[in-house]
Amino acid sequence: MKKLTLIVLAAVLAACSGQPAERPQLAKKGLPAPALSLKKLIGAPAAELKGWDELKGKVVVLDFWATWCEACVDGLPALDQLAERFRGQPVVFIHITDEAEPDVREFLKTHRVSGWVAPEAGAEVFKAFRVYGRPHMVLVDRAGAVASFPHPGELNAESLMRLLAGQPGQEPEAQVSLSTGLALAEFYISKSAAHSGTAQYGPASLTASAMPLEYALEWLYGRIDRFDIKPGAEPAMTVSYDIRLRLPVEREARKEDFFLHGLESALGLKVTKSEREAEVYVLKKAPGGLVNVKDHREYGPAELNGTLLEVKGGSFSAVASRLKEVFRQPVLDETSAAGPFAYTFELDSEDPKVIDLQLRRQLGLKLERLRRKITVVEISKAKG
Repeated sequence: MKKLTLIVLAAVLAACSGQPAERPQLAKKGLPAPALSLKKLIGAPAAELKGWDELKGKVVVLDFWATWCEACVDGLPALDQLAERFRGQPVVFIHITDEAEPDVREFLKTHRVSGWVAPEAGAEVFKAFRVYGRPHMVLVDRAGAVASFPHPGELNAESLMRLLAGQPGQEPEAQVSLSTGLALAEFYISKSAAHSGTAQYGPASLTASAMPLEYALEWLYGRIDRFDIKPGAEPAMTVSYDIRLRLPVEREARKEDFFLHGLESALGLKVTKSEREAEVYVLKKAPGGLVNVKDHREYGPAELNGTLLEVKGGSFSAVASRLKEVFRQPVLDETSAAGPFAYTFELDSEDPKVIDLQLRRQLGLKLERLRRKITVVEISKAKG
C-alpha cells in the first residue's frame, strides 16, 4: 500500500508542476495526438514541421495517401473542395506519403492538391497514426487531440465546423456490411467537374477523370476508327465523365458486357460495333526502329498538357487517338508494339507531312495513307 501511495503522489506532483504529459505512442480517439515530425513540406509556410506546437489552435486533417493509390487520388478533389471552403480559417490539410519528393512533385504537376504535401515521411509516422492501408485519415481538434478516423469520403464541412466551434468530433454511424477490401467488380460513372482529364488503364480496369465516352470505348474495344452517333445520344456523348471499372484479371473477357450494360443502365445508351472498308491514316514504325521510348513495368496514365502528350505506361494507340482528334479521321496503330511504354510526343501542327516528320524524329514512327477495314461504333438511345 505504501508503494502505491508513493506512485500516486508522484503523479500528482508531476501534474501540478505544469510539465507536459508525454504523448501516446499510438493514435487513439480522445487522447492527444502522437508526436508528429515531417522533414519535408510542399505548399506550406515552412519547409518542415517540427511538432504540434506549430499547429496549436488549428483543426488538422491528416491524409495518408500515395500517388499509386487509386482511391487516394479519386478522393483528392473532395478534399480540395473542403480546403477551399475553409481557406482563411484555422484548418490545415496535410497530405502525408512515404514516396520520394521528385515523384510527388511530378504528380503535382498534373494534379491539384490544396493544403500541405509531406513526401518522404518516416515509417514511425505511419505506425503512430495506425496506418495499415491507404487512404487513411485522422482528424485532430484544436486542442491537439485525436477527434476521429473518418473513412474515405465521410469527412465533411459539418465535422470541421464542429471542431472549429470546440465541439467533440463524432464518428460516423457504422455502415451495414462495411467492406475494407478491394472491390472484386465495380462500375461507377458520373459527370465530371474536373477541368483536365487523367486516366489509368489495366487489362481489366479503368480509372479516369474528365474522360469523354469515346476514349472509354476505345479502351474497351482496343481500336475504334469512327463513331456514328445517332440522334438522342448526342447529349450524353458531349459530356466528360469520371469512370471506374474493375474486374478480376481472369474475368477480362467479360469487361465488354460489364461496361456496356453499365452504360445502358446509367445513361440509356446502346452501343454496337461493325467493320467497314475505307482509306485511313496508318501509324507504323519508321526505318531504324523506335527512339525516345522506354519499356514500362505496368500500365499507367496518359495525360495531355497543351500540345504535349505524356504516356506513363501504354501503347502507341494514345498517339493514334491524339492524331484522330487532329485529323477528324480514323488513324490506325499498326506499330505491332504493345507496350506498356513510357514516352512523350509534342504535336504542334495539323499538317500530315509535318506530323510525319515529328513522329519520325520524336518516336521513330511514321504516318501513311492506306486503305483498310475500319471499326465503326454506333451509339444510339436504348429503347425503353
